[in-house]
Amino acid sequence: MPYTLIRIPKRFLDDHLERDLPTPDIVRETSFHYFIASGDPAIGELIEDARHYADGLDEAPRGIVMSARATLRAIRQAEDR
Repeated sequence: MPYTLIRIPKRFLDDHLERDLPTPDIVRETSFHYFIASGDPAIGELIEDARHYADGLDEAPRGIVMSARATLRAIRQAEDR
């Protein structure tokens, strides 16, 4: 099954990586974004972590919360394609 590249903000994924959580492989990167494959097995963990921050369940800096929300939006948009 072909996969879609999802462009997500670096800030949240970097935070996710720093906590040693299962993380999708980075296929490509720009100054502010990473591209990950929609079929990566670790995407579920990334979604759950992003939901945790996006829902305000943690006292995270505003930038991380906004980046988590943008990550969820990007993943949802890729799923709708």
